[in-house]
Amino acid sequence: MFETKLVASPMQKIVFAIVNQKQNENTRQNYASALTQFFRWYQNTEYSELSPEVIREYILYMKHSGYARSTIATKLSITKQLFRELWKSGVIDNDTYTNLKEIKIKGPRGQRVKTWLSHEEVQLFLRSIQNNNNRTIRDKAILATMLGSGLRRFEVSELECSQIGKVEGRWAFTDIKGKGERYRTVAIPEWCMNLIKKWLEMREELAWNFTERLFFSIRKNGTPGNTKISPQAIRDLTRKYSNKYLGKPVLPHDLRRTYAQLSYRAGAPLRQIQISLGHSSIRTTEIYLGLDQDFIKAPGDYIKIKI
Repeated sequence: MFETKLVASPMQKIVFAIVNQKQNENTRQNYASALTQFFRWYQNTEYSELSPEVIREYILYMKHSGYARSTIATKLSITKQLFRELWKSGVIDNDTYTNLKEIKIKGPRGQRVKTWLSHEEVQLFLRSIQNNNNRTIRDKAILATMLGSGLRRFEVSELECSQIGKVEGRWAFTDIKGKGERYRTVAIPEWCMNLIKKWLEMREELAWNFTERLFFSIRKNGTPGNTKISPQAIRDLTRKYSNKYLGKPVLPHDLRRTYAQLSYRAGAPLRQIQISLGHSSIRTTEIYLGLDQDFIKAPGDYIKIKI
């Protein structure tokens, strides 16, 4: 429920309309999160109405909170859609809307775009995480999944146990729903599957049948939660372990980029990497075009990790 200093009911309807018009569930969640954050901040300010000054203060707040420039740009873009709907609804006048939509983020662009790990860093990263409890076993399997198969964090969050199966005689994640409602199948290298199997064994010991999600939340006391692990939790654990063992912050997309870089540098065909990352069409379209994935030697196999 959204509550603001503006008229509550019309505002809620506008926000719900913006969020619900998005087709992708992950996009809807991102929009809802960004708008909720803005309203929570706005409630704690002394401003009585929207103005360019208010939004510049909000941008400054996000910068001081440690958000990357790209993240701030995304949140601002979503917030501008709110301004547009407010203008169309007559809540703000034309001059105010014109001034609000012209606000841009100043300052240099971030330098994290090309972050990825070397082969040695990947080995150190995974070897440093000890399999001494259910949380670390789960977390290590999650990190291996992103490094070994190149999945996005929201794709890892949505994985179900039934999506792990044999394809052409080897393990793979099947029917992964990526961006644009596209589905794909991605091979799992042996070293990665070994870590996933350890988690599956732990999962069975916990006798946890509340959810079919492959990875679920774990409470602070070590007991299983009753929900899937969230994309934000995956981001947090990636950053936590990388700061601890690599001495620098690493994000899930950096691991996905690492998968692509190490695979390509080790000789994996560029087209096969592109398919595995989900940057092309769905699997049925690949077959239609006469192009298929190579499950005999998949991209993740080129990353020789010893656990």
